[in-house]
Amino acid sequence: MKGPAPPRPNVRGWTLFAIAGEDDATPTGDAPASTRASAERRVVGGRFELGELLGSGGTSCVWACTNLNAAIKILMIADEDARRRFVDEGRILTHLRHPHLVQVLAVGETDAGAPFMVLERLPGQNLDERLLREGPLPWLEVVEMSGQVAAALEALHQVGVIHRDVKPSNIVVVGSATSRPFVKLIDLGVAKVDDWQRVQSSGEPPVRRQTDVGKVVGTDGFVPPEAALERANPKFDVFALGATIYLLCTGELPKHVDYRPMREVRPACDVPPELEALVSDALAPLPEERIATAAEFQRRLERVRVAHVEDDSPFLFEGCYELIESLGAGAKAEVHRAYHRDATRYVALKILSERSCKDAEERIRFAREARALQAVRHPALPELFDCRTAMTRKRPYIAMSLMRGKSARSLYMGGALKPEQVIAVGRQLAGALAELHAHGIVHRDVHGSNVLIDLEGEPTAALIDCGMVEFEARFYATVEQRYPTPPEARVKLGTGGLERLDWTAPEARAGKGWTTKSDVYSLGLLLYQLVTGRRPVRDERGEWVSPRKHVPSCPLALATALLNTLEDEPAARVDMRGLIEKLGAAADELAEETCEDGDEDEVGEASPPASGAATARGGEALSPPSAAASAAVSRSGWPVALVGALGVLLGGLVVWLVLRESPAPQRPEPLGGVKVEPTEASPPRLPTAHPVTEIPAPEPSPTPPPLPMMPEALGKAAADLRRCSELAGGLLLVEFETAAGRSEFVRVLTHSSDDKIRGCVDAAVHPIRFLPTDAQTFTEEYMP
Repeated sequence: MKGPAPPRPNVRGWTLFAIAGEDDATPTGDAPASTRASAERRVVGGRFELGELLGSGGTSCVWACTNLNAAIKILMIADEDARRRFVDEGRILTHLRHPHLVQVLAVGETDAGAPFMVLERLPGQNLDERLLREGPLPWLEVVEMSGQVAAALEALHQVGVIHRDVKPSNIVVVGSATSRPFVKLIDLGVAKVDDWQRVQSSGEPPVRRQTDVGKVVGTDGFVPPEAALERANPKFDVFALGATIYLLCTGELPKHVDYRPMREVRPACDVPPELEALVSDALAPLPEERIATAAEFQRRLERVRVAHVEDDSPFLFEGCYELIESLGAGAKAEVHRAYHRDATRYVALKILSERSCKDAEERIRFAREARALQAVRHPALPELFDCRTAMTRKRPYIAMSLMRGKSARSLYMGGALKPEQVIAVGRQLAGALAELHAHGIVHRDVHGSNVLIDLEGEPTAALIDCGMVEFEARFYATVEQRYPTPPEARVKLGTGGLERLDWTAPEARAGKGWTTKSDVYSLGLLLYQLVTGRRPVRDERGEWVSPRKHVPSCPLALATALLNTLEDEPAARVDMRGLIEKLGAAADELAEETCEDGDEDEVGEASPPASGAATARGGEALSPPSAAASAAVSRSGWPVALVGALGVLLGGLVVWLVLRESPAPQRPEPLGGVKVEPTEASPPRLPTAHPVTEIPAPEPSPTPPPLPMMPEALGKAAADLRRCSELAGGLLLVEFETAAGRSEFVRVLTHSSDDKIRGCVDAAVHPIRFLPTDAQTFTEEYMP
């Protein structure tokens, strides 16, 4: 028998999120007339079909999306503050992906100008609802869920976003393929963003009104004592998560003035001492005594969880896979970092969701992924370790090698990579796809969230998800099978909605199907984003804008290759092997440019001729060492200036020796024919008619070195500009403008209001001179 329901926290306002069966939602029949009128349009954003109304609240309504497993949330009121917060939430979640954050798939405006966002559909309930229905939760389950929330908060904090409203009603328990609880953090409507450029890679930062001093944003009981006095920081969210754990374990909010341990408030909660100490540290009234970061909070929660995991706990899958953390979760499957206790190794464990287990097509698609990984071996593809994918199996799974790196999407959202890094990544991914194509496998789903990139040392890349592959007829002829699949059993699977996604090739979006050239398009799109930090756009002629427009240092061969991958017609598009060759040519071009730059730095400038050239017999000039000889000596370690000085001394010594050994000239006879003999007291004198006098020649005006091309000149200032980005604390955007016939930038705009940062950029850019170029405006991104 359950005890009385715990007191419900004082929740400020109501925020609707895309959850099927939302209790607080207004039934469809009660929807306002404006809502029903909007629904009659059936389509928003030109491609998202409105289905049934899932619910409506004070500001928004949520409909099912009939052509995508998602929900469409539309702002229904004309309030500027509500609109700003709605749009801000969409911008944050569009540019930030994490398994424990609700995912926004797209944002836009309806024809009437109302903002909307397309969210993943979360079939579950929030923890506030569960607390009201069931009472306090088991502490170990609370620890597991709180660790997932801490991981989501750490991802937000890394890009300068403070949630400011962590509480049970903003934590949703969603369905899981295992008995392990799985939650997502929602509602960033009151989030604080320190630097929008760290959240998004392009576009103008939105105008945000600063929170008034003394005004507290958040929910009573979850806001730290210093909230009215200090700028929001990660410790605000740490405090709120500590209060959330306390409430979920005891059914009561903590009293900050007269704090009581959880076991004292509710002895039945039976929390271990280490969890008691952790929550107490998170709720410390003084910020300096509180847990500093969400990452530290998560590590301590993990230590508590691991210390109490038993062999029959929900954290063991199939009796041997210890589930450690979630790497990704979607409607079709979830992926965990797991530890195989028998094989004693870490793996990536992909488990088909309970919902997908009921769909025969999803089961076949899941089995095909395992077959594809077994058929193809490549360093940029996971290695298959184990799988159970039979149609009759209750919980199908695939165990594969754990690949390193960050998602490509998170990298290009944070700024562009170096061209040499993009070339290395592109060659590896193209190689993996070429191997798949050679075995008759079309990937169909190459995009930033399906690619991991590790930039530690030499860049490495991995294509981690083959869940949407399609087998061509030749697959069955090239892959070894004990039980060959007869033609009548070769099922043609559906598209799974891929034709509506932004990374899909034009021919597939037009319903003409996928080929290996479709994978080329998707990979080219990804590489373009990695090298520029933005999606490609077309110019006024309808042509794709070259990556060099955004990144002048991008090798011409790389830019040409990427533009070739984006051809609308597959026949005009390069194939995967051809792309590998083009990327190799781009690497060679980059290497040649590096060598040329190195040679220029090594040889240096030839020293000017020595002043006062001496004259020897017959009036022949005695020249100092040649410029080539000076350069050779310089390469051997002798400074060129010293070589010039030695040349002058050597020339003077030769002149002195020549004059010393020459016979004394006859003195002219005096008038009257009297010959004057020299006496001992009168030593012979050198002729005075033409005395040897060294008259310093004027220093020749040094020839100014030729001006470099503009990209090269800007590249030499990159190190100084990266130091400026250190002052900015992360990504620094600088906009440059040139004018026809001018050899310097006519305008440099720094997207920062900090005078120190702007002064740093001005000092780095002011000395730059280059060969006059056409008028153009472009933006460069710099990271520390």
